[in-house]
Amino acid sequence: MTRRIETGLFTPGSRRRADYVVRSRSSDAVSFSANDFWTAFNVGLNDVELRRAEGNRLAYRGSFNRWAAYAAIQGLVVAGAVLLVVLLWPGARGEVDRYGAWGWPLLITLLAFFGLVWPRVLVVMHRRFASRALERIVRQAVAV
Repeated sequence: MTRRIETGLFTPGSRRRADYVVRSRSSDAVSFSANDFWTAFNVGLNDVELRRAEGNRLAYRGSFNRWAAYAAIQGLVVAGAVLLVVLLWPGARGEVDRYGAWGWPLLITLLAFFGLVWPRVLVVMHRRFASRALERIVRQAVAV
């Protein structure tokens, strides 16, 4: 598994799109993490520890805290940008006002949802995909 991480975790022989580095290794465990911003942001498997479990099984613990933080920051930045555009763009306030008493509360609710709640929903959804990807990679590495 260490060789797979060092040569290319997702695409063997290429670290261009997923640059991971081995942080520690022993005869029973290996731990690795994303080496740069783009790997942490695009892939999401930020810190992973694989270790031998009972029999011929592997146990793993993965973290994507940096990915979750980037998703939250991105959501807040986009929501803030939309709010700034609505406040500063000529005629945008009038478009919100056209919805009457519902215009501003609806806009604020949508911005709060996509800025605060949606990143958390993405984290919950991402957890399943990240674990499946890691399991697939481990199976491929062990089969070789």
